[in-house]
Amino acid sequence: MAGSSSHHIRNICVFCGSSPGKEKEFLESANHLGQVLAERKIHLVYGGGSLGLMGGCVNSCIFRRQSSFEGCP
Repeated sequence: MAGSSSHHIRNICVFCGSSPGKEKEFLESANHLGQVLAERKIHLVYGGGSLGLMGGCVNSCIFRRQSSFEGCP
C-alpha cells in the first residue's frame, strides 16, 4: 500500500491460566505462541507465572531464544 507505515510489535502482554487446561490443544497452543514470539523477537510481558498455560508459553519462548523477559507482579 502506498503511503502506509509499517508497525512492528515489539512487546506483548500475555495472560494465561496456571492450569494446563482439560484439552491437550490448550497447552500446545500456548507452547506454539511462545515459539512464534521467540521467532519474531517479540518480548513477552507476563506476570511471572511458570505453571500451566502461562508456563508453557514462557518456557517455550525461553527455550527458543535466550532473551530477557519482563514480569509484572
